[in-house]
Amino acid sequence: MYLEFFGLHRHPFRITPEDDFIYMSQQHSRAYVYMSSAIWSSEGFVVISGEIGSGKTTLLKKTIRNLEGDLKLLNISYTNLESKDLFGLILRKAGLKVEDDSKVAMLFQITEYLERMAAAGTPVVLTIDEAQNLTRENLEDIRMLTGMESMGGPSMRVILLGQPELKTAVSAIPQLSQRVKLFFHLEGLTAAETAEYIDYRLLVSGHGGNKLFDDDTVREIHKLSHGIPRLINKLCDGMMMCAYSEDRPFIDPFDLKGIRKDLLGEDDTDELADQKPSRQRPKKDMVETKQRKRHQNEAEADSSQVLLRIAEALESIDRRLSQMTSDPKDNEDRYSTSSNVKPLAPGRK
Repeated sequence: MYLEFFGLHRHPFRITPEDDFIYMSQQHSRAYVYMSSAIWSSEGFVVISGEIGSGKTTLLKKTIRNLEGDLKLLNISYTNLESKDLFGLILRKAGLKVEDDSKVAMLFQITEYLERMAAAGTPVVLTIDEAQNLTRENLEDIRMLTGMESMGGPSMRVILLGQPELKTAVSAIPQLSQRVKLFFHLEGLTAAETAEYIDYRLLVSGHGGNKLFDDDTVREIHKLSHGIPRLINKLCDGMMMCAYSEDRPFIDPFDLKGIRKDLLGEDDTDELADQKPSRQRPKKDMVETKQRKRHQNEAEADSSQVLLRIAEALESIDRRLSQMTSDPKDNEDRYSTSSNVKPLAPGRK
């Protein structure tokens, strides 16, 4: 949508895993080395955990793409499996036809396959993504497969990737967790890595102009995303769409307030507003405004008192005028009854 507008030749912030787009942070580099070592080590069994969108699947794709040498990879990404489904899926990934769909028969078929591959000197690597969905029985089956020994050690190397609860599930089976060579948890990117991540993705996409996301915006993105790459992508993509829709070639950090609810599914936007001091009125100004309002209210109160006194004085004058301009007959009656003083007779001086 906005590629041409920003001079890009590729979408910079897709949320789908793209292994050729991966930013190798320090943690991602370590996880990559651990997975690679599990593939070529005779005691290879690694468990990689991380939050949703932390880059586990992307790392696995990169690892698979860079594989070299003679080995057999059995990659499973669908993990909502029934009890015997795992064995059947392993056989299909190995290119074998299921001869008997009973669990015991499939186990023997897998065992024979692993023995043939070990005799040929070809490592067999089982990788399972989203492994947190595996049942306890599935994990017990994996334990049984990793327990099969050949002359060079275990017949099957295993890489399990999943959300944080995967480690808990594996640790709950001591016979399985003791076979795991490495447990590694992918944390979110640091603030500095988040800035490098955004710049790297834009650079790979073809952006060569000025810095689109300033430091304050990147800090806010990191705070909202907790350094999770997928969430960073969603926020950056949303802000670039906002800029494109308003035909402006720069990113407005205030767009975060508008898209946070839409992209992250959060209802509380007040917290974000509190985090934007540039859009807040300074505290000093707020105090001065309150003082001005107080003075204004006091002045209005004083004016009301003055107007009230003026109104009372006008009413008093009006009453006196009314008395002076009343009917002459009333005046005569007043004079006749007032006292013994009589009016002067005509011509009297």
